[in-house]
This record gives sequence, structure tokens and C-alpha cells, in this order.
Amino acid sequence: METVRIVVVGIWNGLLLGALVAAIVWRERLLNWVTGADLSGRYKQAASADDQWSAFLAEHPELER
Repeated sequence: METVRIVVVGIWNGLLLGALVAAIVWRERLLNWVTGADLSGRYKQAASADDQWSAFLAEHPELER
């Protein structure tokens, strides 16, 4: 049983090391992918959310301060 555990831990460590190396090699592309996905639709969504909120408040003037 101990030999199986050593082999499994070795494979797991190899996969983690491979993921780390891939992240280091492709860090620029990875960072662009992560930050670009976050910013791509934010302004459109924010504008439409503001418009929806303004329309809702126009229908319900008792909610405005």
C-alpha cells in the first residue's frame, strides 16, 4: 500500500509542477485572459444596470431620497 501512495503522490507532484511551469511560461497570456475576461463586458453591464435602476426609480418615486 505504501508503494501505491508514493506513486500517486509522485504523479500528483508532477502535475502540480507541470501546472506551475505552464503558468510561468504563459503568464502574460494567462494574466491577459484573466483580467480581460473581467473587464470585457463590465462597462456595458454597468451602463445597462444603471439604466434599469433609473427606470425602476422613475416608476417608484417613493424609493428616492
